[in-house]
Amino acid sequence: MKTYRRLETPKLYANVYLQVISDGGILSDGALTAPASSIKIIIEDSTGTVVQALADMSGDSGKYSYASYTIPADANLGTWHWEARATSGSTVATGRSSFIVEEEVA
Repeated sequence: MKTYRRLETPKLYANVYLQVISDGGILSDGALTAPASSIKIIIEDSTGTVVQALADMSGDSGKYSYASYTIPADANLGTWHWEARATSGSTVATGRSSFIVEEEVA
């Protein structure tokens, strides 16, 4: 798991894949795809408090990133969680990941 320190700006990545089930019930490996509506990120600190809500991620062709949140100097330490939400019409796909926040180096 990636570790960041207070006052650092994490770069978080998400890939969006389109998977199709064939008539025979076989799930495809999935090809990178751009969501029709949007891809947004939610970041929660180690207490579960949302610190960044539904911000747009940057990128295209199914590969996205987010690097617009700087961890505050007084941020809670520990494991933080983030979720990417890709929306296409009424379909929402989500993916979650985590990172660790440590004290900044003096």
